[in-house]
Amino acid sequence: MKILIAGAAGFIGSHIATALQARGHEVVAAARSWQGARKRLPSLAWIGCDFTRDDVASWTARLRGVDAVINCVGVLQNGLNESSRAVHVDGLDALLRACEQVGVGRFVHISAVGAEAASGSAYAADKEAGEKLVLAAALDTVVLRPSLVIARNTYGSSSLIRALAGLPWVTPVVGGEQVFRPIMMADVVDAVDAAIQPGAARGVRWDLGGPERVSLAEIITAYRRWLGFGETRLVKVPRWMARPAFLFGDLLGWLGIKTAMRTNSLKQLDFDVEGDPGPWLDATGAQPQAFSDFLNGSPAGAQDRWFARLGFARPLARVLLGAFWLVTGILSLTIARSEALFILERGGFSQEMQQLVLWGGSIFDMMVGAAMLLKRHVRTAAWLMAAMTIAYLTAITISLPGLWAGALGPALKSVPLIGMALMIAATEDER
Repeated sequence: MKILIAGAAGFIGSHIATALQARGHEVVAAARSWQGARKRLPSLAWIGCDFTRDDVASWTARLRGVDAVINCVGVLQNGLNESSRAVHVDGLDALLRACEQVGVGRFVHISAVGAEAASGSAYAADKEAGEKLVLAAALDTVVLRPSLVIARNTYGSSSLIRALAGLPWVTPVVGGEQVFRPIMMADVVDAVDAAIQPGAARGVRWDLGGPERVSLAEIITAYRRWLGFGETRLVKVPRWMARPAFLFGDLLGWLGIKTAMRTNSLKQLDFDVEGDPGPWLDATGAQPQAFSDFLNGSPAGAQDRWFARLGFARPLARVLLGAFWLVTGILSLTIARSEALFILERGGFSQEMQQLVLWGGSIFDMMVGAAMLLKRHVRTAAWLMAAMTIAYLTAITISLPGLWAGALGPALKSVPLIGMALMIAATEDER
């Protein structure tokens, strides 16, 4: 079959796209950030799409000759360049109308367990409205709603869970009693593959879940053991205490920094993350793998342990480094201005050069610091930080070598910043 997969650059979409291609299907991979995705998955045929802008006419040309469409597009919450309503309702509606016009034979929609307005989140309300559009369309449609999806790689909630498992000594958890039915990515792929086959059920909405009911606390504990970190002390954080952190996550979302710690996540956790896979299992005879069997059959490697330990350490390092550069740039132009000019004068710079170096260096410091904090071109900013630190130290060596022997080591203390910047540059990759 010729299959178009919308959201093929995402966590679930990328697995479905590569698996279906390996099974002999012709896959058209559609994504908003398709250029970067094409570098990671060059074997797929990539095209651009944007649910926040594409109308029916935009989709009809892309759908010529397509036998089935699988929609994996979704956003957790409104944010910079992200609209839940546009993605889950308006953009989805345009795709459905185009499929009807072109005569696409099959439409599979990937939603999520708990996508119901009763949860109190705008995300769930929009997802539910989108599901209704799919089921009402004049197409052969299936809506699949997985619980927590588990794979060797991670994204979103699964990344946050691994990061929590990587914390030393004490693991904070909001609630911890919330029950999931973790489902393996391979079983999600199999469910999608079965849904596009001739004679498959149509007009159904199924929850996908594994055979084990596992609490959030148990999942974190299991991951710690799998990673080889041993036991930990789980500390339950009251929701009122955790709420500011989730609100801060909302703020980061409006700045374009994606994180799973959003208020919608908290609402969904408290509403339903388990679902009822019984109807799906009864109708298809599927036998999904258990979460514990997956972990037992997939030994953790060094990269898994690094990822878990860096889950919180790396963002903290990025924030601290960005704040350091931003604040030093501000200080050099304000309360430390006279001291900065005195140092430049000692270095033999003329008054004109002092002003040029002071303003140029300070503005540069503030720009790269702000870029790091706002998660904009982080890799480039990190490389520039490392290069400029080397340049600063070279200039100090030539003009003010005495600073290397300063009592508080002002020059020596800058050397580790090079390694910190290079580490951030090397590990910068959202997916």
